[in-house]
Amino acid sequence: MFKTTLKKLSPYAVICGAVLQVAPLWGQVRKLHTRDMTRLSQVQVADYLKQKDIIFIPVGAVETNGIMPSDRDYVSPLAYAMASAEETGALYMPGLIWSFPGTTVIAPSTIYLSPGAGTAYLKILAKSLLRQGFRRQVWLSSGQGPAPLTVGTLVREFFEETHVPILYIDMDTYLPKLKLAPDARSKALYGAHHIAGRIEDIPLKGDYGAKESEAAGAIPENAGLAALGKLGMSGSLAVGSWIPDVMAHGGRGPMLPETEAERTAWGKQGADQIRAIVKQMRLNDAMEALKQHDRFTQEVIVQKFGKMLPGVNDSR
Repeated sequence: MFKTTLKKLSPYAVICGAVLQVAPLWGQVRKLHTRDMTRLSQVQVADYLKQKDIIFIPVGAVETNGIMPSDRDYVSPLAYAMASAEETGALYMPGLIWSFPGTTVIAPSTIYLSPGAGTAYLKILAKSLLRQGFRRQVWLSSGQGPAPLTVGTLVREFFEETHVPILYIDMDTYLPKLKLAPDARSKALYGAHHIAGRIEDIPLKGDYGAKESEAAGAIPENAGLAALGKLGMSGSLAVGSWIPDVMAHGGRGPMLPETEAERTAWGKQGADQIRAIVKQMRLNDAMEALKQHDRFTQEVIVQKFGKMLPGVNDSR
């Protein structure tokens, strides 16, 4: 009788049911004190998975940004992940802090990891999360041009191998779709550091002296790359290049607060801007749509074209 019933269930339902079966039954579970999955107990995570299977994971890079924090492009998606988890009642976890940096490998603060190595690492994490019960995974990047080389490849290869759709949101390409007012994310960088508890990483005006954002010497001009840019044929995904000076990326003339009080105020203002953006993203609707897409994939596509699909049990 059980085998007959099991055959009628969709693969999606079978996997979700298996997760619930392995989760221990507890008389009392501590209320979530954080949405950071790594800080929760096994009991709390298992209890969460009885209700939801959503997790947000940020991906960024550690690289020179002049006088600004070198992990700036990781803190931004981390803040969006934290705000997204809060908005949807889900969890988030640290992802890949030092993915492929692209043009900045010449700087002493830049950590280098190839796109392929980053994708391989994230795929291990994604498959582990799937086995654990986190079927709806949302990977986020923000402010990092080469990120799609790593995360976009992850999402596609993961789907080919597991037949499970996970989602990648590149905030750099997504935000323009919201058609925000000019001032709607003017303090988002400070807001990200405020949400992540790192606001003190942002320097104050004058911390680096009068020439705080200038290079030590003249920066040589790459005329060929400049010409390609004018023709619309440049960028991290279009042509290989390296910056000609450690101060030539992300740190030219940044707007800096005068005092600690102003820095804190900007952080709170930016945090409000980020949370407002997340609300406009309609993530609860997106998570329901992702679930529907997954079910259609399992119950229609996989059932109809199973032998033609790559991935699971594929020996070719």
